[in-house]
Amino acid sequence: MMSKTSRFFLMVIIAGLAFIAAVRVYRAYEKRAQEEAAEFTPTDTFNNVPINFTPEPEEPPVYGVLPQEAAVNEVYLEDAPLSAQAQHTQAEQTITSILNDYSQTPQMKAFYQDLQQATGQSGITLAQLSGPELGKMLQQYPQVQQVIAKHAQDPEFAKMMQEIFTNPQFIKSVAVLQGPEKNAR
Repeated sequence: MMSKTSRFFLMVIIAGLAFIAAVRVYRAYEKRAQEEAAEFTPTDTFNNVPINFTPEPEEPPVYGVLPQEAAVNEVYLEDAPLSAQAQHTQAEQTITSILNDYSQTPQMKAFYQDLQQATGQSGITLAQLSGPELGKMLQQYPQVQQVIAKHAQDPEFAKMMQEIFTNPQFIKSVAVLQGPEKNAR
């Protein structure tokens, strides 16, 4: 009579052997399939009669130096530079779009809720904190720094903020909004 433990280990051994056997059978199948694929060489045929066709070797390309005037006549297609107002608008839209991607996460919802409780105002977002109003907002509501510090201790929130703040489009947009062009409104 076998104990339950012995039966269990016997079943584990049998399952392991079955797995090893299945792996070996699968490897043998793969090797056989590769050998059959290597043996099969397609032949060009016409009416089931093989065609003997040897391609002519390609002629090597002739390299030469372009005339100087060819280098001078290069044309680059680019978009026209945006006006300061258009850059500002585009930067605001980019930041809003990036932050909307993260707005439904539980960490961001909790952050916005704490901001609302600390300031007594609804609708304060990271877009406003990333814009030119940051200095005025921190002077008016010094408790915003405490809310930011509190949420920065959460690893998930910190990771999300790292993703946002390392986004090249976000960095460029913040630079546009906080740069000298911010008075272009």
